[in-house]
Amino acid sequence: MRSNKILEQVSKIEDMEIQLTAFNSKRALSSIDKQLEVKKIGDCRLIYEPNSPSSIYYNRVKGFGLKDIDKLEQILDIYTEQNINPCFDTTPNNINEEVAMALVNHGYKVAKQVAFMQLIPRSYEDFITEMDIVEVTEENAEQFINIVIESNDGMDIDASVIERKAPYFYKPNFCNVISYIKEKVASMGSLFIEGNEGYIANDYTFEDFRGMGSQKALLMYRINKAKELGLEKLYTDVEFGSISHNNMQKLGFETVYINSYWMKLK
Repeated sequence: MRSNKILEQVSKIEDMEIQLTAFNSKRALSSIDKQLEVKKIGDCRLIYEPNSPSSIYYNRVKGFGLKDIDKLEQILDIYTEQNINPCFDTTPNNINEEVAMALVNHGYKVAKQVAFMQLIPRSYEDFITEMDIVEVTEENAEQFINIVIESNDGMDIDASVIERKAPYFYKPNFCNVISYIKEKVASMGSLFIEGNEGYIANDYTFEDFRGMGSQKALLMYRINKAKELGLEKLYTDVEFGSISHNNMQKLGFETVYINSYWMKLK
């Protein structure tokens, strides 16, 4: 049977994105630890987190398509037991008229589209920036977490949670970086590593520093680092048509596929 290289690549990115989701659930800054579960039904993988029923990110169905239409009620029942309305995170090859109608008939509509992109890491020999770029280590991990808290409108996190979660932010497979402009925090981002591949994620720029190139500098820094580490491929996901989508494309990322997020809108 002839292999389909495009669908193989889609499957590889989907697998890595699920691994990143599981890792993010462990490092999440909350007083109640997340209990993320991944369950296989047919060709679907059900991601759900009972302690975060309103989270789209932690409550998704991946892989739903024509082969699993007869399992839709079973899938929804699993989420209903947890008082969750899941998001159907659907690849282009799994959507046709019959699948779309099955979701519509259960109250689901497309809410947004997400582009998954890839890049073979390269070295930017001419990478020069006036910004200070700092990697997160054991010494500054708690300081970094406080920056993350600030980016989330200063959510109330107990000091014991910060201390307990700090080691996740400087693990060998999770590199976090911060950019400073005139000694003030401008932006941050991460590089998640699995085997010989990486995933660019968690990019954020503070409002006062947007449009100043800080995120581009962090992207180039992480691509350089991926090359130094010998990674063979980098992945990322961005909202389709966003500034981030445009920025990634400028740096050489190519769109592999675009997922549709089907959600039950209130």
